[in-house]
Amino acid sequence: MKAQALLAAGLVLLGTACAQPAGQTTVPAPTPASSATPSAAPAAVDSTEIIVKDFTLDPLDVTVNGGTVTLAVTNEGPTVHNVAIRDAAGDLLGTTRDLRTGESEVITPDIPAGSYVLFCSLPGHESLGIKGTLEVSP
Repeated sequence: MKAQALLAAGLVLLGTACAQPAGQTTVPAPTPASSATPSAAPAAVDSTEIIVKDFTLDPLDVTVNGGTVTLAVTNEGPTVHNVAIRDAAGDLLGTTRDLRTGESEVITPDIPAGSYVLFCSLPGHESLGIKGTLEVSP
């Protein structure tokens, strides 16, 4: 039985070796060219990380360059929180959804240069300390 198995394995190897002439390799057929132009890899986005906890932001004061601001917010507190951006007139310029413990969200609002308030908009959370500043430089 062992002799038959060895003979069968040897024949398979011999058949494989004889399938192509020595020194030649099989090259897969080329795939048809696409009419779409290749696109550049997406640019890396610089984001500012903000951790929201019971009851503070880390960091409290954030400074970023103007234009589209990218904030990566993570809730590390045991309570549901969000992070919102408010201008001097009281208008909201961007906010995360309400995040449970361990959840994260990235927001990218378009914000002109200026000073803004970062805070949790859930009732009472801002007054308990979830409040900081966002400085957007030109």
